[in-house]
Amino acid sequence: MGQISPLTCIITPCCWLRVCDEDSYEENGLLASKWKSCGSDYICVLIGGRGLVGQMPVDAYAECSPKSLLEASALRIACLIGDDRVPPIGSPLPAHFGNLIVDAMRQLNLLDEKGLKRLADLRMNITKIDLAQCGHFPYVVLSRLAQFDLESLSISDAGPSDSSTFDIGEFIRECVSDATLKCLRYLNIGGHDKMTNFSRIAQFSALESLSLSGRPVCQSALKVVRDLPNLKLLDISNTLVADISALNELTNLEALLMHNLRIRSGCVTETLRSLVNLRVLDISKEVTDYGTDSSQEACVDLPLAMVQVMRDDPRASWQHLKSIDLAGNSLANMGVDRAADIVSLLLQRNPRLERVSVLATPLDGHSYVVPVERDVRIINCATRTQAVMALSDYWNTDRDAFTAHALHCVYYMLQSGYDDFSDNEVAECAAVVCAALRKHLHNLGVQMAGSACLYHLCKLKRISRLSISAVRKCVDRCLDAAETYPETTQLQKNVWLTICNDYLLQLSGINFYRTCKVALESMLINSDAGVSRMTIAIVSIVAPKMRSQDARVLASDVRYVKHLVHLMEQNLSHFRNSNSNGVRAENSLYTLKFTLSALWNLTDDCPATCVVFAHENGIGVSFDILRLFENHNNIQTKVLGILNNVAEVYEQKLLMLRNSQYLEALCECLDGDFTRADATGRNRAVERSYFAAGVLANMLLCEQWPHGARLSREDVNERMVKSIRQWPMLAVPMVSYR
Repeated sequence: MGQISPLTCIITPCCWLRVCDEDSYEENGLLASKWKSCGSDYICVLIGGRGLVGQMPVDAYAECSPKSLLEASALRIACLIGDDRVPPIGSPLPAHFGNLIVDAMRQLNLLDEKGLKRLADLRMNITKIDLAQCGHFPYVVLSRLAQFDLESLSISDAGPSDSSTFDIGEFIRECVSDATLKCLRYLNIGGHDKMTNFSRIAQFSALESLSLSGRPVCQSALKVVRDLPNLKLLDISNTLVADISALNELTNLEALLMHNLRIRSGCVTETLRSLVNLRVLDISKEVTDYGTDSSQEACVDLPLAMVQVMRDDPRASWQHLKSIDLAGNSLANMGVDRAADIVSLLLQRNPRLERVSVLATPLDGHSYVVPVERDVRIINCATRTQAVMALSDYWNTDRDAFTAHALHCVYYMLQSGYDDFSDNEVAECAAVVCAALRKHLHNLGVQMAGSACLYHLCKLKRISRLSISAVRKCVDRCLDAAETYPETTQLQKNVWLTICNDYLLQLSGINFYRTCKVALESMLINSDAGVSRMTIAIVSIVAPKMRSQDARVLASDVRYVKHLVHLMEQNLSHFRNSNSNGVRAENSLYTLKFTLSALWNLTDDCPATCVVFAHENGIGVSFDILRLFENHNNIQTKVLGILNNVAEVYEQKLLMLRNSQYLEALCECLDGDFTRADATGRNRAVERSYFAAGVLANMLLCEQWPHGARLSREDVNERMVKSIRQWPMLAVPMVSYR
């Protein structure tokens, strides 16, 4: 980085020093500033007077959507940690700021083994670490956690990679400091591996929240849990617990999550009656259609158990209960009216109940009249507002099935009634769909439904209702899906139908390099003709918009050039065999035009690419196209543009020069009716002649001329001069290079 702009942000642990006069902001004791550089917003950060200065293009990290400059500063420092460019910090940063840095590293996928080691080496004040979905770590790395005094720790599915079981005793011994043992309030050790020495969990004496979600633990674990005196939240979703009687003594419990729990024994009604302080109860089931739950297990119906408690005792209720999740339950499996009666009873007997989820129950999709005079949110998909609300409620959970279900409902609402959505509803819908796609990237059902939603949100002129940042997120989520599921044809169609939009592809801020690369990869893997047409169209449009160095990186991959030459040859053959008419001919012509445009840009200033192009018989195919499309000036111009680039490479120039038929074809392209312009004012004949002259001009520089009198150097030169003198003054500019 060169000279620092006077608009800088200086961060020190004890005091904040202003060194700028304008565009400065103060938030939470931090000063930060922005300045303009080369047309982009940048944030500059200087830490502790030690010369840690960095500039962060805001657009580059817009995916993380910082809500404050404090978060933007944390985001930049996270990037520097990822690059291992942070010098030692003299004084510890505040814990709140340290936690923001950890969260930013997680968002940027930097919280891996190296990231955790670097974080520990900086000895920052950190009280909260979330390693969920960051992969497994060996004990030697997890042991770095002992350097922090934590109040919150999540290692869901991030347990030790060097063991097939999760030994709680060993984890405490190797990875937990004495301060953490005394102060930890939130612990998420959900996952799928077997746990041993679970009784040691009682050593976390201050624990208020514990998640065991997904672990193969049974009711014996609950006997240990009841020894945690301060426990307020317990998540035993998707575990093997079949009897919850041990929870009777946890009268302080405020939140109990039992998603997909199959209870087969014990006095459930007695246990539920004892949990008098419950505020949140999740008894949902992992089905997206209650009618498909074909389980033959004799399991307790938890909603009916609650009804039984209230019917046995007319005064029984949960006075503090605010939220209950019934999603996926059959609700007595006796139709809409019976299900409505159950929900009504819950609302009438629990005076503070304000949220009830009936997603994927008999009530889902049906209107329901709330029988009480207070604000109540019924989560279902009866209206577009409720469908978006349901998605908002579930996207940030591990309930993939309910997220996919809500997305399907939103999709049908968009498909049948997009015009009824207000601008605010469209914006909210796009935001929550993108959030769901990012959170549940590895769930195909979510990706299929979500990408279909994005198609309807971005279709044709609809996309103009979205902000540029929203469009950018839509594109990023589509590209994520395309990269993750390269062989799923329907998903690929959803993605490229969404992105193949003229308005979208003209916006600034889109990552054109990534878009082009993912499109090329999809083109290589997918044989579907529709996917091929869309991806090649996108490549041809975005290739000129990339930075030159990015274009060269893509062009250096010989796989792409080989495939594009193959597409040239394939569509030329299809056009010939279709007798130049019919749908197949139109599709071939469409694909051929975009293929030529893409190659024109990818061969520009890339000699190595030109060599590969020639080696794959691209030159021969190009001259075949020139001959077949002699009446298509636009196609011939694109071919000649490619040959111009190839002719800048000496060996390829000689190769073309030695072929008299090639030379003759180029000379013929010099001629044309230069008096006619098309509807846009462009003179296609002049453009064709111009590029033909460019190729010939390169050839004329060759010292040795292998042809006789009919195609002598002088004759070719004279024909060029004659053609050039006939070119009129053009009414519109002719763009010859990107």
